[in-house]
Amino acid sequence: MTRAPRRVLMLTAAWPPVARVGGRRPLRLARRLGALGWTPVILTPEPQAVFRAPPRLDPSLDAPPVEVLRVGRTVPSTALHRLLGRLPAARVTRRLLADALLPDQYVEWLPAALLALRRAGPIDAVWATGPPFGVHAVGAALAAAAKAPLVLDYRDPWTVSEVRRRAPHAPPLMRALEARLIRRAAAIIYVADDLRARNRAAFGPAADGPVIPNGFERPGPAPPLRPLRPTLLYAGACYGSRTMRPVLEALAEGFGPGTRGLVLRVFGELDPAARAFLDAHPLPGRVQIEARVDAAELTGHLRGADGLLLLVGDTHHTVPAKLFDYMAAGRPVVGVGPADGAAARVMAECGLGPWCADRLALIAALRSVAARAVPWDPAPDRIRQYSADVMAERVAAALDRAVGRSSND
Repeated sequence: MTRAPRRVLMLTAAWPPVARVGGRRPLRLARRLGALGWTPVILTPEPQAVFRAPPRLDPSLDAPPVEVLRVGRTVPSTALHRLLGRLPAARVTRRLLADALLPDQYVEWLPAALLALRRAGPIDAVWATGPPFGVHAVGAALAAAAKAPLVLDYRDPWTVSEVRRRAPHAPPLMRALEARLIRRAAAIIYVADDLRARNRAAFGPAADGPVIPNGFERPGPAPPLRPLRPTLLYAGACYGSRTMRPVLEALAEGFGPGTRGLVLRVFGELDPAARAFLDAHPLPGRVQIEARVDAAELTGHLRGADGLLLLVGDTHHTVPAKLFDYMAAGRPVVGVGPADGAAARVMAECGLGPWCADRLALIAALRSVAARAVPWDPAPDRIRQYSADVMAERVAAALDRAVGRSSND
């Protein structure tokens, strides 16, 4: 006998039309869980309620017809953050405000989220994805209120990350909070092996759980937009160690300016180090920086490019979500970063294209893009393991186990 569908409350900071990368995983899951015995109920803030800066909206994002509970009340710290932006010396004051929140402004979202929970009806499980990791804390409180098992979904590391807050009191307090939430959870899901290993080392067996990578979706019928020049395409922002500077240095050394041949096309924003390099070493005709475009239009550009650029930087413990969009596009990928990282392993496993751990390898890869002959040998069976369908099947199974474990406690 087929059981009645269970209801999972899915907490996510980003949901269409918010175009943040963190919204892709819950969106793709919500499209599929209904066919796997789980009815999604989305709990998400209105963009103006918690985001300190207005997020980019993409009206082309196609949300499934599921129940969505939007919490619209602006949290106090967000309102104060915006007010401080009008004052002199706002940066220091904003940093002090951010350090005072453990872990972030989403903990102030809890009272409104509890009110929304009353509208949701019976809930069989609570699934919360982070970052931001205040969503995990809210998820724990909602799971307790609903008397439902809590499932924590890690897309990035939290307190085991190398990134530390400036305020000395914050790291130990947040480590204690994360440990408490991990002990409270009925199940924990990670997007990468390295992430799970680091949490297990920090928190012990309680932090164990399945690794379920992000999953790609095949694009719709949008035709490829073929550029006239050989094109290496990057979509999104560059930041921190994920800097465009090594690519620009390789372009300057191996190609220089020019209105023919290879072009690097960026739909997004360069990081400060990359902008400084371009100011000192202009590459007119070789680098095109353009505004971001909606997902529907971007799909055509991805499918038409000669190579898709992946920047990993020093944060090589996880696989950037961008790689899964590149898988869906079905074009060669040029990866840049440490050779021992998770993304490099996935690219080698799936035959997605060359990995560049040094300047010479990067120049060679750029020349292969210029010749429209990037070496790649995609393995469909391996690539399918990173599809959104497989991701959803494994998440549904984890939810089933969490409910079963909770029923036996």
